[in-house]
Amino acid sequence: MKSKLNFFQKVVFVFNMFFAICLLIAYILPLVPPKFSAFLSILNLGLPVFMLINLFFAIYWMIRLKLHFLVSFILVICGYSYVNKIIVFNTNADSITANGLKVMSYNVRLFNEYNWIKDIDAALEISNFIANEDPDIVAFQDYIQADDLNMDAYPYRFEKFKTPSSKIGIAIFSKYKIINTGTIDFPNTHNNAIFSDVVISQDTLRVYAAHLESLKVIPDVKELNKENRQQLINRVGKSFVKQQEQAKMLTDNFEATLLPKIVCIDMNNTSFSYVSNKILKHNLEDAFIMSGYGLGKTFDFDFLPLRIDAIYNESSIKSVDFKNYNVNFSDHYPIMATFILED
Repeated sequence: MKSKLNFFQKVVFVFNMFFAICLLIAYILPLVPPKFSAFLSILNLGLPVFMLINLFFAIYWMIRLKLHFLVSFILVICGYSYVNKIIVFNTNADSITANGLKVMSYNVRLFNEYNWIKDIDAALEISNFIANEDPDIVAFQDYIQADDLNMDAYPYRFEKFKTPSSKIGIAIFSKYKIINTGTIDFPNTHNNAIFSDVVISQDTLRVYAAHLESLKVIPDVKELNKENRQQLINRVGKSFVKQQEQAKMLTDNFEATLLPKIVCIDMNNTSFSYVSNKILKHNLEDAFIMSGYGLGKTFDFDFLPLRIDAIYNESSIKSVDFKNYNVNFSDHYPIMATFILED
């Protein structure tokens, strides 16, 4: 292969190196607390885009028979573990799901209280959707008590609102008996986390519903372009720092129980973020990675298939099926995992 570059190719290689450095930083950031650099932590959001750009650069140099392809090619290969968190192709998911425990997580965006989506009764639509899918346990984030929400099939429930006067909260509904509940109160925010200890046959599980700090951005590229860039970066960076603190409070609660855990969480962050990395270190698995299929999009952000909602489970609980739903009753999409409790 030839290595000498003409002027145009030298310019291309400068851009190539810039995006290679961005990708390398994005790889490292899941190991770096956002408090270290809130600004740098934002680069982690662009990891899939940086991988694609570097893949294109590698192909460009290969077509032109230049050894320069090695820079981006090696970086993309090194990111294989991250690809597995973005897109999976589990074709051998267990078919024994009839007797499995089905757990759904859904950020319902206040059941469309402020008519963000026109001409739908979100509470009624979600009630019908849940009745049709028939999960055993449902965790709601951005929850309010809505008149048209019918959860009569779930005799056990734990609803928690941030303050006695607040309408916005978080909730867990269960077909199985709840014997204990608790709250993890995140300070200085409307976001929160709760747990319910659920008895299933001879087992007791701790099920969490968690909602980490929102990024406070409008999920529309045109709207984002109108914002002051520095203010946007500062706001998102501060949210990442809060998420770090909230994840620490959540994992501290993990350490306070010996019960196997299922965590239904809206992270407002990616599956390859610092907070996801810290949570999974507590003997948890990502049910989507273990038994999902495809991109796993959970949030409607223009053309970007973001997966910011997750169901994590104790490694002693086997995930045998995972579903992503494409229903437009919220700005999030519901997800459901099916588990087999191992002996």
